[in-house]
Amino acid sequence: MRKILVIMAAFVLTAIAVSGAFASVMDKGVVTAGTEGTYPPFEFYDDNNVLTGFDVELLALIGPKIGREIRFVDMAFDGLIPALLTGKIDLIAAAMNATEERRKVVDFSDVYQVADASVVTRTGGAGIKSMADLKGRRIGVQLGTTEDLYLSGAGLGAEIKRYQKTNDAIREILLDRIDGVLLDTPVANGYITNDRFAGFIEIAFKEMINGPEEGFSFALRRGDSAFLDALNGALRELEESGELDALKVKYGLK
Repeated sequence: MRKILVIMAAFVLTAIAVSGAFASVMDKGVVTAGTEGTYPPFEFYDDNNVLTGFDVELLALIGPKIGREIRFVDMAFDGLIPALLTGKIDLIAAAMNATEERRKVVDFSDVYQVADASVVTRTGGAGIKSMADLKGRRIGVQLGTTEDLYLSGAGLGAEIKRYQKTNDAIREILLDRIDGVLLDTPVANGYITNDRFAGFIEIAFKEMINGPEEGFSFALRRGDSAFLDALNGALRELEESGELDALKVKYGLK
């Protein structure tokens, strides 16, 4: 926990340093969105190695509404907020939960999806049915996620294994190097139905670890009210038109 607080303090100092150094993102013709491409159905690479997913398509709908081209940059999840604060990207679109700690250093759009979390294990083999069963177990998480922070502070007695990419953690289950992975349920569903993993892994149980106000949102630098208003306005338009719900149905989120 001390390490997390030190990191958050560093983010705050960085945010202060750059707060006056940029104009609104709405002054740019191209918006650079940072993501991490191994988190289906929100962001992943298709059979043609093209980045796609719910977040990618959602921003493709938002771009014309705010009059901007959206370009994606794939990077490690735990590097997204530092990249945003230093101006390397303009927006985070990575199924990021709008937690209280993150709100200390970035602004968030309106929440566009709320999800619980799941523990994924080998099919029929782990004997894990609840959080209490994680004691003494080797549990994987993606570095810097809310699942990482939850396990770090929950006092469950689990041995936490952290990975840059979720698919690396899932593969570790199959290699019997860990007993399970804690991740968002929509993403868990994406992996257990994937051709490479179907039949080998399953959802052991689900747990709500975030409140509804901490759902998935777009993150942007603090103080850019023009950009924030534009994003929220576009999200409202998509909700009112039914396009947001249609996209959720397409990706199994509704």
